[in-house]
Amino acid sequence: MPRDRYDDNDDEDDRPRRRSREDDDNDRPRRSRRRRDVDDDFDRPAESSGNGMAVASLVLGCLSLCFGPITGLIGGILGIVALRKPSGKGLAIAGMLLSGLFSVVWIGTVVFFFLEGQKFRKESINYKQLGIATHSYHDANGTFPSAQYDTKFGGEWKPNQDYTSKLSWRVAILPYVEQENVFRQFKPDEPWDSATNRPLADRLIPPYADVETPTDPATRIRVFYDNGAMFNSGRGSRFSDITDGTSNTIMYVEGGDKVTWSRFQEYKYDPKAPLPQLGKPNKPTFWVLMGDGSTRSLRKDMSETTLRNLITRADGNVVDFGR
Repeated sequence: MPRDRYDDNDDEDDRPRRRSREDDDNDRPRRSRRRRDVDDDFDRPAESSGNGMAVASLVLGCLSLCFGPITGLIGGILGIVALRKPSGKGLAIAGMLLSGLFSVVWIGTVVFFFLEGQKFRKESINYKQLGIATHSYHDANGTFPSAQYDTKFGGEWKPNQDYTSKLSWRVAILPYVEQENVFRQFKPDEPWDSATNRPLADRLIPPYADVETPTDPATRIRVFYDNGAMFNSGRGSRFSDITDGTSNTIMYVEGGDKVTWSRFQEYKYDPKAPLPQLGKPNKPTFWVLMGDGSTRSLRKDMSETTLRNLITRADGNVVDFGR
């Protein structure tokens, strides 16, 4: 009997069938999606990325020269943090170095100008203290001190008198700068380098000392004397002698070199002779104390005419400080 082609027991069911790709895929064990994603992450090459903190550290390091150590501190901190990242270490190191270097430069500059400002203030105070002392001397004695101090000197100028062995006006005003004990030890009728007077020259008198060498007893504070200057080598001048005005007449001046404070070593003014070098060699200015007790810092390149007008007390010329 012929088999029904649709019979359920058809021999074709017993014949091996060819496996399809779909069957193979269905039978193959599968990795979970989570596992595959993790594996893919390990297999994927690391992406190179920039280091923003390193760049910021370098920029702040450069800016610290203008904006100070706080900017440098921030730049240094960012550089340290940036070193922990895999890239940009060179920029981070450069930023740290610049931050440190410029911060040190900035701090050093500030400290330098602060110290210079303190010296400037100290010098001004010293001159003002001497101005007060000299005015007090005038109040007590009726005149300013003579340029040289000698009680035997009769008060009249002697052209042939040798003053180089004499004591200075600085000795005369010692009681008015709180140094009366030192003043009483001097013998004004003896030379400055006598057995009694010479050891006193080594005493440090603070108002006379140079602020740049505060432990050196030598001084730069000098006076112009004679030929119309505020001080005389004989009788002391008076306020009434300063007809040009005390604010237009130099009382004390900063000398170009230091001298023994107790010795007479002043600038004799000569209208026809060259003026002496004034002020510290490394400075463009020099200090003066005016007759009214005010201090000024004058430029060395100022007009010679103006400076001569300031030295003389009664020449009648108008002083122009702008020249």
